[in-house]
Amino acid sequence: MKSKMTIKNTLLKAMPTLMLTSLLSACGGGSDTATDPKPDTGTPITPLITIDDEFGFWLTDLANNHILPSYQNLQDTSALLSSQAVDFCDQQNQSSDELTALQQSWRKVMSSWQTIQWLKVGPIVNDNRIFRMHYWPDSKDSVGRGVTNLLTTSELVTEAFIATQSVGSQGLPALEQLIFADNQHSLLTASDQAKRCEVLTAISANVATISQDVNSEWQIIGGNYHAQLTQGTGDFSSKKDAVEELVTNWLEQIERVKDEKMLVPLSVASPGIPSIAEHVLSDESVISIQKNIATFKVIYSAGGGHGFDDILIDHLSQQNIATEMLTAIDNAIVSANELTGSYETLLKTPEGRVQISATIDVLRAVRDVLTVDFVQATDINIGFNSNDGD
Repeated sequence: MKSKMTIKNTLLKAMPTLMLTSLLSACGGGSDTATDPKPDTGTPITPLITIDDEFGFWLTDLANNHILPSYQNLQDTSALLSSQAVDFCDQQNQSSDELTALQQSWRKVMSSWQTIQWLKVGPIVNDNRIFRMHYWPDSKDSVGRGVTNLLTTSELVTEAFIATQSVGSQGLPALEQLIFADNQHSLLTASDQAKRCEVLTAISANVATISQDVNSEWQIIGGNYHAQLTQGTGDFSSKKDAVEELVTNWLEQIERVKDEKMLVPLSVASPGIPSIAEHVLSDESVISIQKNIATFKVIYSAGGGHGFDDILIDHLSQQNIATEMLTAIDNAIVSANELTGSYETLLKTPEGRVQISATIDVLRAVRDVLTVDFVQATDINIGFNSNDGD
């Protein structure tokens, strides 16, 4: 698709035609009489770029620079994990190094997912894929019960069988329970090792298939959901509607990170509630939070393309709001990156709890700028209703 400059240049190509029209009008329709006034050859007429055009530039660059690459990365890492799971389970005697490699492969898939987790439009929401990929929060232990049921069933667990099970049984959290299990239930030593490998390979294949299907449906040569988003058609009534949907998704992710990933596990006092954090077994909670928050800047800037900063400054003359928004996001990124070590340790130590609280506060600042100054300046409506009361 065209970059912001290519699209703008396309519009600017209309300049000669517009200038000719203006000149003809100035000459009384093109008469060649000697009494006609000379045409004005001063400042050329520049085509008017509307806010709808600006939204289109942002949608296109966000799709090209962030959404499509993120889903491609998710497909690639998921396929690799599925292949490694098969290779791991085909061996007679697996080593701890091989299990570590499998765990690292899972981490790469999870990292890929966390960069695009915020987006809740298009193929990922079809067929319940978003929950089949990553079911969390899980207050009723649907993942744990689902994995247990798979391990105890007498049926052969295949990818097709997995796809018919509860969403908690199908995705990355279920794989986490298998790949990061304690010594008693480890893929290396468990008494039901063969069954665990059967379930592992089936769920890995299911995750790979979901990732491939979602990516294919986004691609221009595939289902081309790209066109719906960037042109404001199909699921969207206009480009502005598409922007409003995505900004709503962005706000929901800000609230999710702030509340479900941080505020709830922090609880009211040490040691917090680490057991309900997003990644208890793998201890990827901090990294996932950092990935999420880093993505906020990618959303704002359209991955370094025609971002909201361009719209606010160049089109709306709102330099102060652009600066305020970018500063809030940068502060959140810096604060999140200062979270280091085990999430459980951060939740229970005074220093760690102060750091988590500070990150929560800067996320509130991002939310406040987004929901007040930003939406007023851009004249967009967001459909999210915050119920956290903070």
